[in-house]
Amino acid sequence: MKRNKIWIVTLLAAMTLVLSISIWADELRKFEFGKYDDFEEALDKGLAYEMNELIYKTSHNGVTIVMYTTTPSPEDFLNANFEAVSVRYFEGNDEEGWVGIGHEGWEHHENDHFTLYNNYLREYEDDGSERHVFNVRFGEIHNPEIVKVETKSSEEESFSEATIIRPYRYYFHIGEDSIVQGLSSDGEVIDRQGG
Repeated sequence: MKRNKIWIVTLLAAMTLVLSISIWADELRKFEFGKYDDFEEALDKGLAYEMNELIYKTSHNGVTIVMYTTTPSPEDFLNANFEAVSVRYFEGNDEEGWVGIGHEGWEHHENDHFTLYNNYLREYEDDGSERHVFNVRFGEIHNPEIVKVETKSSEEESFSEATIIRPYRYYFHIGEDSIVQGLSSDGEVIDRQGG
């Protein structure tokens, strides 16, 4: 009789444990690491740096690109006493969730006329085929005489016009560009960087 009670208690404990693990595993399956329920949560939790201001948002080949300003941390970036501009890439939607892809950071060149940032996205499928491969050029226009920004690669013969983001005085362009130039209202090249 005593043996039956021990067996029943052990069986009930085992069933409770299996049921608990099953419920816990089901809840864990609902949680996806690095995935955000909506775009606002992705912006809140999915940026490497604290966002000061969202400057621009666009989509390119299924990727949502956000351009924002941030203040670099003195602990991470010595002598960085400036407001930086960064871009972040996201895939997804509000029904299935959002995930950040690629990397963040900034490599930039700066002068009195404009700042030139270069960032790129390189994402590949498991079989090695290209999923997303493109460059982004962006920056802040310092010289008020610059009203137009154009970009091109060193192989291209003609320039493409970049998007000017108003009222902020930033520009943005997607392409394999290595040359960026700022022009006045009469088409005079005020400054050229790269190439």
